[in-house]
Amino acid sequence: MKLDYFWDKNYAIDQIGIRLNPQNRKLTVELNSLLKGDKKLNVINPLNKRKLKINYDEIYLIEAMDSLSKVYTTGGKVFYARGRLKDFENKEISGIVRINNSTMLNLTEIINFRQGTYARLEVETKDGQVHIVSRHYAQKIKEALECSRN
Repeated sequence: MKLDYFWDKNYAIDQIGIRLNPQNRKLTVELNSLLKGDKKLNVINPLNKRKLKINYDEIYLIEAMDSLSKVYTTGGKVFYARGRLKDFENKEISGIVRINNSTMLNLTEIINFRQGTYARLEVETKDGQVHIVSRHYAQKIKEALECSRN
């Protein structure tokens, strides 16, 4: 795809004009979501197999399965998402970090953390659950939590 830029002083500073061929109408949805920063994850509802999108800030926990991952929302709903945890790590979803080989957790849900056994870290979430952070990810989680508290 080729991009052309046209400079026009009649546009306001906070305005961008985009000209598209009518056949590219479906690109406008993708462009709008990219420019607005709407970050959503494609998921599958296990009850009716419907595909939908949820905001990244709604994600509470992502748990590894075989070729799918189980996504838990802050509202208590459960969805499936295609991909492994490695794929989600590569997307660098803001605030959601890997805590062990089978789990990624939203840092905004953590209210307390303490040192566990064998250089592990135990984190407590808003709903009272305690999750074990493996020693490989413990230092990264500690730094992220201390930065968010300051």
